[in-house]
Amino acid sequence: MEEITIVTALFDIGREKWTGFERNKNEYIEYFKFWARMRNNVVVYTDHETAEQVRMIRNSFGLTDRTTVIVIDDITVFDAEIYRLMERVLSNETAIKFRRKPNSPECYNALYDYMMYLKPYFIADAIKQGFADGMIAWMDFGYNHGGKFYTNPLEFDYLWKFDFSPKIHLFSVETLDDMPIFEIVRTMKTYVAGGIVVAPPNLWEVLAALFRKHVCSLASCGMMDDDQTLLIMAYRERPELFEIHPIEDFFCPLKDFGGSHLTIYWRQSKRTRLTARKLWQKRHYRQALQGYLKYAVEKLRSK
Repeated sequence: MEEITIVTALFDIGREKWTGFERNKNEYIEYFKFWARMRNNVVVYTDHETAEQVRMIRNSFGLTDRTTVIVIDDITVFDAEIYRLMERVLSNETAIKFRRKPNSPECYNALYDYMMYLKPYFIADAIKQGFADGMIAWMDFGYNHGGKFYTNPLEFDYLWKFDFSPKIHLFSVETLDDMPIFEIVRTMKTYVAGGIVVAPPNLWEVLAALFRKHVCSLASCGMMDDDQTLLIMAYRERPELFEIHPIEDFFCPLKDFGGSHLTIYWRQSKRTRLTARKLWQKRHYRQALQGYLKYAVEKLRSK
């Protein structure tokens, strides 16, 4: 089994002010602490203040020598041209109102979209500086949201290994189809999990270049979106570079690919929704609709 190098990042992009999506920086630090026992090499991009907290957390688990922290106090200079482009596109109110849920951060917040865009760039930079090699995973700093899916932080005291093929590995929560990109942007349909993406060193720079190309493509049409749409656009252009893995939940990749010992929490309503979705995909529409109705009832009862 091949050991995975993990790259992640945390920057203050004003999350605590996002109505309906409020999370402050300290919450993300706690989310990181939940999984920070992982014995893998971890490369973290962050600001000066958070850098010290990251070092303290990893040091408390005896993992100082498996931790690299890269300090960047102004991420907007990483690719200033793209950041300005995103700001320009999202200054158009029509581009925001075009979306199904215009109050979601990916619809109006250029700094959020820019941060999501930078994921492969961070990894390409870590490779260039010699901090990451072998099979490399992007993993969101707030992965698992502090126990939302995986319930026992002590179980993260392990070395994540898995023999991935030398491709870009995406984890799909919906079957990939041919929906036009403008409709994906409008409806905000999500096909793949952005929280974990795995690839060998030579393909991260390729993915970064594809991201840049497709951000410019979206902008030329007066649209902007986050990494989940960019991943679909990259896959459609170069499908031979990718391997797609269907998963049942956004957080499943760790358990399904090397972390089988991890304890998870499933709400019954989520199981019902997944069953209904599978029935719909098999064109058992009446049973699927009954399942979705059951899901709605279970969801209301759980509140």
